[in-house]
This record gives sequence, structure tokens and C-alpha cells, in this order.
Amino acid sequence: MRGDEHAVLPIDSDHGKANSWHSDVTFVDRIPAISVLRAVTLPPYGGTTVWANTAAAYADLHPALQALVERLWAVHSNVYDYVAERDEQRIGGIDVKEQGYRDEFRSQLFETEHPVVRVHPETGERVLVLGHFVKRLVGLSSRESDALFQLLQHHVTKLENTVRWNWSPGDVAIWDNRATQHYGVADYGDHKRLLHRITVAGDVPVSIDGVPSTPRTGDATAYSTTSAA
Repeated sequence: MRGDEHAVLPIDSDHGKANSWHSDVTFVDRIPAISVLRAVTLPPYGGTTVWANTAAAYADLHPALQALVERLWAVHSNVYDYVAERDEQRIGGIDVKEQGYRDEFRSQLFETEHPVVRVHPETGERVLVLGHFVKRLVGLSSRESDALFQLLQHHVTKLENTVRWNWSPGDVAIWDNRATQHYGVADYGDHKRLLHRITVAGDVPVSIDGVPSTPRTGDATAYSTTSAA
């Protein structure tokens, strides 16, 4: 999962299917700037990827909600709950290979506190920093945190805010990980799906007040170097 500038991460259905909205690696302080994904082995049907625009989502929020979320911070963690929910629904328990992959992913805990609204370092746009790595919103009760997170996350992923790609062999997708979320749709049964991903190092997010994200747990230097100011 971690690597260096030569690393390629296989997105392999044998190791599980995220089937959940996220931006890549938001559980560390230096969120990747760009993600690149190449199709290697595709199922005979399904397996599309959907992207949502988090800059457009912020811009479309009611001004009262903008004022609220601009002051919020969220803890992102590599230990997240969406897989647990899926495992409870599976007959026969967890696949041994998938469990090993998940255990390696969680072998070192990472937690980082990010602003819910960051300023894009190149465009100056305000974008929402959410997705399935969010563990909680800082300072709110668990009930309040969950309710507000769900409201914002549903707003980000409104149908009119998304684009969907049907993969062909050899396709390469490149996107701004700082201003999008994406979702690999797990609708292809037991068929094989393999894509290769690399990420381009990004900077530490900054709030609208100029306050940078703060790592709480874990050393993220193995994921990417911090971009120079």
C-alpha cells in the first residue's frame, strides 16, 4: 500500500472492492494531488468508475451551510467502517486473502485532522474534503457528526455533480484528487477486475483561514514527500 516514486498500487478485486465514495489517501497529511489509473483486466460487464466534483459541491451549498462547514475539521483514518458493514452481510465470513490485505492496510494506524473546506493550492477554489476515510467531525457528538457528514456527503455525490466512465482495456484516467471523490462500482460479481494506480505527491491542505492539516497518528513520509512551499 505504501511506496516510493516508482510504486504502482494494484487495484485488485481479489483484495476487495471499496464500493464507496472517497478521495485517495486522505488519512495522511499530504493528500495526493493527482491520481492516475490504468485498466489492466476488466470484467465482462460493470466495474465502472464514477467521479464527483467537490469544488462544485461546495459552490452549490446554501450560504448558511458554507458558513458552517468552513469552520469544521474532520479526523480521517485508514481504519474505516464501510468494509465491516459489508462483511456482516456476507455468507460464510471474510475471504482469507482479502482479510490479509486489509490487515496489512491497517497494520499502521494513520489519523489526520483536515479542514472540511480546503483552499485548492492552484485554482484558489474552496473544496470539500470528505469521503469514507472520515472517522468523525471534530467537536461534535457522534450523532451530530454522523448526521452532518451524511448530509454533506450526499450533497457531494448528487447525480448532477458526477461523471461515469465505462472502462475499455488500456484506458488511462487522470484526475485531480484534491477536488474530486470517486467510486468504483462493484457490480461485476466474481469476475476479475485489475487496474494499476499511481499517485502524484501533493501538499498539506490549508483551511480558509490558512491553518494546515495536522497529523494525529502515524508517520506518512512513506506515502509521499511534502511539496515545497
